[in-house]
Amino acid sequence: MTTKHLFATGIALLSLGLAAQATTYSGNGNNGFGGPIGDGSLTLTDDGTTLTGTVTKGPNGFNDVLVIYIDTVAGGFTTSAGFTDSGDGLRKAISGFDGGSNRSTLNFAAGFAPDYAIALGPASDSFGGLWTLVDGGSHTFDSSVNLTPTGTTTAATYTFSLSLASIGLTPGAGQSFELFGTYISNSGYRADEAVAGTETGAQGWGNTITQTGFGTFTTTAVPEPSMLALSAISGLATLYMLRRRN
Repeated sequence: MTTKHLFATGIALLSLGLAAQATTYSGNGNNGFGGPIGDGSLTLTDDGTTLTGTVTKGPNGFNDVLVIYIDTVAGGFTTSAGFTDSGDGLRKAISGFDGGSNRSTLNFAAGFAPDYAIALGPASDSFGGLWTLVDGGSHTFDSSVNLTPTGTTTAATYTFSLSLASIGLTPGAGQSFELFGTYISNSGYRADEAVAGTETGAQGWGNTITQTGFGTFTTTAVPEPSMLALSAISGLATLYMLRRRN
């Protein structure tokens, strides 16, 4: 093998070690709203700084809102019963509350206490955003999540992205967090469809759905520059020794 080929191989192996890992979570198989989420999937990946998600739609239109609850830091909530924010359609979806007398409560699974929510309403609200959850008040809007496309219910896939720092994670640290996605109208009427976890209970207002499982994602660990430098020096030393032997 020539020096050129060895160098190219070393670069490829180093790049492979730094490559982001994709994790795909299946829907729960329910189709109370036609199956776009229950028969679809969610794929997450990151580059050490930015988290990117892709929703692969199941059958029928993405007419409603996918709320992805995220547990990254200490504390969090055990139920949505105390969420009262109904300031707009996505906030109603996060709260499971229409602002009047109608509520569809979600009780979270043991070991899962979310701190944040990503709400994706590509057609119902033509927007996707990140909120910090607040009990008994307005959820704190943090940022757009760059949802695309919007204004359509029939795209095969929908993508979004946000910084790891915005959900309380340290970039490049290789940390894990838990997530669960629930499908719900922008008036707070909850479907039986979910992704990255499972649930039990009847859909609709006046009912309580209990989450029984959730997904876990581990972010990419990015080596410190000093470690990359050591790897480069080691690689060059190996190439030098191989050339001398030849």
